[in-house]
Amino acid sequence: MSQIKAIVVAAAVFGLLAGGMTSAAFAGGDGHIKETIKHAKEGIAHEKEAITHLEEAIKGSDNAHAKEALEHAKESLTHAEESLTHAEQAAENSTGKKK
Repeated sequence: MSQIKAIVVAAAVFGLLAGGMTSAAFAGGDGHIKETIKHAKEGIAHEKEAITHLEEAIKGSDNAHAKEALEHAKESLTHAEESLTHAEQAAENSTGKKK
């Protein structure tokens, strides 16, 4: 049961990371944007590692809730990667306009 709780908590954290990266990326200043993008990349790497551990934890399990939590974590990762792409594009556009 503790594995299931851990999976659900991890999925919730992934959601917070994805949402937080999106809003923080546009907070202003090229240095701040670059730093935010760097942290977003680190967060995504951690999410991927956590998903790998979650997959190992529920391997062979028939617990539908645990499997659903894993799917939500994967969806959250996809959204975080999309947010990062948009942030990188915004950073490129902001530097391009200053020329």
